[in-house]
Amino acid sequence: MNHLIPLLKDYINGLLSLEDNEELRDLFSRYPDLKKTADELKSEEGLRELLLEYEYLFDADFARREEDNLNHILTHIRAGEGHNRHRKPWFRYAVVASIVLCMGIGGYFLYPFVRDSNGTTEQFSGDIPAGNSKAILTLANGEEILLSSDHEGIVIDNGVRYDGGDTLANQDLVAHTQLVLRTPRGGQYHITLSDGTKVWLNAESKLIYPVTFIGDRREVRLEGEGYFEVAPNSKKPFIVKTERELVEVLGTHFNINSYTDEHTSRVALLEGSVKVAAAAGQGVELLRPGQQSLVSTAGIRVEAVDIEECLAWKNGEFMFNNESLERIARRLERWYDIDIQLSPSIKDITIWGAVSRYEDFDTVMEVIKRTDKRITYSIQGRRTVVMK
Repeated sequence: MNHLIPLLKDYINGLLSLEDNEELRDLFSRYPDLKKTADELKSEEGLRELLLEYEYLFDADFARREEDNLNHILTHIRAGEGHNRHRKPWFRYAVVASIVLCMGIGGYFLYPFVRDSNGTTEQFSGDIPAGNSKAILTLANGEEILLSSDHEGIVIDNGVRYDGGDTLANQDLVAHTQLVLRTPRGGQYHITLSDGTKVWLNAESKLIYPVTFIGDRREVRLEGEGYFEVAPNSKKPFIVKTERELVEVLGTHFNINSYTDEHTSRVALLEGSVKVAAAAGQGVELLRPGQQSLVSTAGIRVEAVDIEECLAWKNGEFMFNNESLERIARRLERWYDIDIQLSPSIKDITIWGAVSRYEDFDTVMEVIKRTDKRITYSIQGRRTVVMK
């Protein structure tokens, strides 16, 4: 391999062609798998795919699975059956490992653990619990209050208090100021605003709102996802601003999904009516119940929507309705507070199914794997690699 690696490096970097080198032609002729692997390494996507495959070798269960495969092969050999169709591509694994190591492109991928901010190692672990009720309340003076997971929400009235619980900040501290309620990854929370409007925040979301609505409109700002039950007031429209749209209502129930890492921002209407204006001046739409607006760089459009699916998160469920694995992965990252790395070949796989949001991560992954039994995953601390 010490002799072959320079040849492979020059070929991958485009410095050497098959026409120019007889040794390389002979090598690829004898080992077609090697040529296929080298060709894949020429592209960024191919490199990423092979690094994931190489990383998979470090899966804690890999040796056990390979021993089971070997025993299976030996059983067929002893029974007098052919065994070529059962052969695992060990040569391919050796090539990937050699190229990755000798070219110095393995880096972080070479270790079956991750390091946290304290420099300690976190070994493979499948015990990733679901998110729960947690949030951070930021007062106008910058003070941050970590909200207890023993409560599901807060209420704004004569100050700020837990829903049915203790006071967090009195009226003198928060009067006529803007507050910020933020849910981290793995968190969700509920708030009742001073006008009686109720808002549920999904994971990794932020609501900016006044303690008291002053003037002829009630205005809040949302980042992420929130479900709103707006208290009716014909004299004071309720305005929700996001980075991509402005939503105006008098009194209604609707869901807004406006994460910045999603290509499209969605407003789904349950009852009443809402006016959605694209922030970039790309148009205005009036929604009826059972419709949703979609705002993207291409503009704004309206389509029918399954309301039950839109509100699954609020009702404690994941619902996957012909949804790409790439988009599902982003939802799981927010709720389980993990990072998911997908093999490029499976990003567009569509998933069907439903499972409780309060199941652990492994249970959700088992639902996903039912779509394609070839999907495998390894968990390394807070990082998960999914491939097939």
